[in-house]
Amino acid sequence: MKSRYFLTDVKRLWKSYEIYAAILGVAAALAFSVEDFGLKNGNVLFTYFYATQMSGFKITFVFCTFAFAASICEDLEYKYVRFQTIRGGLKSYVASRVSVIYLSSVLTMVLGSLLFVLLCRIQGPWENEFDNGVFGVYAQLAERGHYVWYCTFCALQLGLLASMLSLLSAFFSLFITNRVLVLILPVLIYEILEELSGTGFQYDTIRVFHSYYQPFDQPWQCLLLLFAISAGTAAVLAVGIYRKLRARM
Repeated sequence: MKSRYFLTDVKRLWKSYEIYAAILGVAAALAFSVEDFGLKNGNVLFTYFYATQMSGFKITFVFCTFAFAASICEDLEYKYVRFQTIRGGLKSYVASRVSVIYLSSVLTMVLGSLLFVLLCRIQGPWENEFDNGVFGVYAQLAERGHYVWYCTFCALQLGLLASMLSLLSAFFSLFITNRVLVLILPVLIYEILEELSGTGFQYDTIRVFHSYYQPFDQPWQCLLLLFAISAGTAAVLAVGIYRKLRARM
């Protein structure tokens, strides 16, 4: 029954327009972040790095949330939760929803980022002799000419951050009913963490998801750390969502 829940939610995701609009939205947000809609330093890799460091990049978290994070709140509003839990149980329902929110946020960030860099590639080279824009965890991939993979893994790290923010938004959607506020919550949470940042834990929590920050020598170690952080956060939020739903039913 748990797998049936998951497959149903996946079908619901890919049959809805939100996921496609969200992917386009991520690409548009990155383009907006560049400001003048041209290549920075004349190459794609530096332009992508520049876009992810500017304030406009935070809008991408709204689109990652837009894809599926509000689904639990909507199910409560239309009494769909009761219908679903009668068929298989609340735990299975929550596990499925959390999994799909997590995966959809990661995919939205990755696919939207790849769409952006491929559009940039039309305008110029991946790198040039003056500034190749290559450094950080996955620099070796770009040095070997695997530019798409380099951008994919950089976007994957940001997608893991987006998944945490989307699940936080889904959790808080059980307490608030304003859909617009639910969608902008990831940006607000990110801003709060930035304001609290300095040299302590909060700063590293944000910075570690950017590929320029390399806490370990090996890329797989860095990626494993990020997955552990995001998956652990997802598990904690799943418990919170389950308890809140059980209290409301």
